[in-house]
Amino acid sequence: MNLKQKIEELMKENNLGEKILEVRKVTGGLSHRMYKVTTDKAIYAIKELNPNVMKREEAYANFVFAEKVVDIAIKNGISAVGAIKLNGEIMQKIEDDYFMVFDWIDGKVLLPNEINEMHCQIIARELAKIHNIDFSKIEVESKKETTYKIFDWDDYVRIAKVQGKEYAKLLEENCELLRELNKKAIGATKYANHQIVISHRDLDRKNILWKGNTAYLIDWEASGPINPTVELISMAYYWSGGDVQNIDYDKFRNFVQIYRKSSKRDIDKNVHKLAYVVFYSGLEWLEYNLQRVLGLHAKCEKEEIELAEKEIMKSIIDIQYNVSQVKRMTQILGGSV
Repeated sequence: MNLKQKIEELMKENNLGEKILEVRKVTGGLSHRMYKVTTDKAIYAIKELNPNVMKREEAYANFVFAEKVVDIAIKNGISAVGAIKLNGEIMQKIEDDYFMVFDWIDGKVLLPNEINEMHCQIIARELAKIHNIDFSKIEVESKKETTYKIFDWDDYVRIAKVQGKEYAKLLEENCELLRELNKKAIGATKYANHQIVISHRDLDRKNILWKGNTAYLIDWEASGPINPTVELISMAYYWSGGDVQNIDYDKFRNFVQIYRKSSKRDIDKNVHKLAYVVFYSGLEWLEYNLQRVLGLHAKCEKEEIELAEKEIMKSIIDIQYNVSQVKRMTQILGGSV
């Protein structure tokens, strides 16, 4: 069966519509593919899960855990969007492919230049509300041994050079910085683990749909344990323009102030150390994309490789900018400026 036939079967078997009126691919998604599917009954968002991700032993359990987090978040007043459970299951398998079904939210993903202080305040409050939730019923399920990796950047440089990749020189020039951040991030992460909450962990622009002043939080698959101060640092940085290397420190300060007023938790006094935790996920993402484009990962489609190529250049430039902003951010978070 082709994709449209699989979606038709998915809709009909689960009484979501007898007739498919439109299947349209939605822009975005670096790991999975999303489609807007209009039937004679309703409009749905259908997520086609990446087959390489689904081969991982822990993949299904991670999705199940994430949906439990969503359910609790909704009960606690968060405008979260979770998967529609069909016959008690959060995902459906058709032939070798896995799909998840969501209600379609006719909202908008903001562009960086559209984010204002109101948006920052709303996200800061939502983040604090999530951190205030008691997830103790499912915390035990989320705890597992985490291993932290020393990445072999020199080897990736060597392979990139052999393959004639345009970013090989940029990667080589930043090897020393990447090694230093790797060590600092591991040390900071071990410290951060002394205080954790369950949270979304990926509240960037693409995962927030806006309808007026209401923010709908989608794509909870990354949800799990995180240090609340670490997530605050990451989100205040992101929503104040750090992701496009144009941080507005008035927005950053406002985000932190609103969070501080709304949260039951104090900001950790060791923010200067915790600021380096966020670099580990960036390093992991850089390595993951290097593996994809250098042929060291499972076989990827051309479209996926092209996206990964762009992410490599972007990741290195982002890391350089992030390092340059650490001092000022931690001063604000620590209340010294």
